[in-house]
Amino acid sequence: MRIMVGTMTGTSMDGVDAVAVSIEGRGLDMTATFMDIASIPFDGIRDDLRELSKSEVLHSDELALGVGERTRDAIKALNVKNIDLIALHGQTIYHKPPKTVQLIDPTPVIDTFDCTVLNQPRQMDVALGGEGAPITPLADWIMFREENRSVAIVNLGGFCNVTVLPADRDVNGIRGFDVCCCNLLLDAIARERFGEPFDKDGELASKGKVDEGVYGELTALLSSQHHDKQSLGHLDDIGRHLSTWKDVPSEVLAATACAAIGDCISTSVGDADCVYLAGGGCHNKTLASHIRGDGTVAELGVPVQAREGMAMAILGALHQDGVSITLSQVTGRSESTKPVGFAQESP
Repeated sequence: MRIMVGTMTGTSMDGVDAVAVSIEGRGLDMTATFMDIASIPFDGIRDDLRELSKSEVLHSDELALGVGERTRDAIKALNVKNIDLIALHGQTIYHKPPKTVQLIDPTPVIDTFDCTVLNQPRQMDVALGGEGAPITPLADWIMFREENRSVAIVNLGGFCNVTVLPADRDVNGIRGFDVCCCNLLLDAIARERFGEPFDKDGELASKGKVDEGVYGELTALLSSQHHDKQSLGHLDDIGRHLSTWKDVPSEVLAATACAAIGDCISTSVGDADCVYLAGGGCHNKTLASHIRGDGTVAELGVPVQAREGMAMAILGALHQDGVSITLSQVTGRSESTKPVGFAQESP
C-alpha cells in the first residue's frame, strides 16, 4: 500500500484542500481509497490572488509562498503518517493555452515532508499542444468506473467540467470537457448583489423566479463557452454582462443563473446511464435541482469536496508508475514517446 496526498485549489480562490489516499496496485490496475481531507482557507491572500488574476503580471513570489505555506499547513493537518508522495496543484491564476499559470512555491512542502513532491501537472500536456484540462478524467476512471454502465461525473466548481466514463471500461473511450462557468458566476452574483461571498445552499436563488428573457440570453452565452478541446479559465464575457441585467431583481437573477447553468450541464452529459455530482456547487440546492443526477460522489465513497484533491493523489501515483496522467482524446495533446506527467519532481 502507498499513501499519497493530493492538493487542489479552486478557481474560486477560497482555500486549499489536501486529501490523503491509500493506493493498492500499480498503474491502471490500481485502486484508490479515501482516507482524510483537510482544508486551509486563503485568509490574508484571497483578495490579492484575485487581483493578480486580473493583471498582466501573473506572478508574485510573496503570494506563491503564501499558497505554498497554506498548502503545507493543510497537509500537516491530515490524520496520516508515512506519506509516500505528495502531488501539488497550485492556484490557477491564468488559463488560456498555450499559457497556463498555477501559482505555488513548493519549498515549504518540500522542506517539511520527507517524500517525493510533484508539482505542475498541466505544463507537459500544454507543451505538447494540449489544453492541459480537464486534468481529472483518468483519475475519475480509477475512482468511479462501473461495469456495464456509463457514468458521468459532473464537477460543480468555479467552472463546470464533466468526465464521461464508458460502459465498456475502455480507457480510450473516456471523454472529458469543460462546460461553462458555474460557481464563479454564482459567487459573482452573490458578492455584487447581496454582499455575500456565495449563496449558501442556494437559499437566495430559491427565493426568485426564472426570468425567461435573461434565461435565454444567459443560456446562449453559457452554451458558447462549450467547445470540444477548449478549456475554460476565466469568467470572460458573462461576467461583464452582469451590469446589463442591473434592473433584474437580485433573487430573480440568482435563480435564473442556476437554471441556465443547470440546464446547460444536463444537456452536456447526454445519455450517460448515471450522473453523479461533485464539487462545492453540490451544496447549492437550487442549482442541483436543475441538473439531471443520481446523487453525489459521496454515495460512491468520495466526499464531494475531496474528489479533485483525491484525483491529484491518484495522478501522482500514476506518474510514479510511469503512466501518462492526461489523455490525448481529452486535452487534444499530441502523442508522446514518454509518459506525460508532472513537470516538476523533488527530490
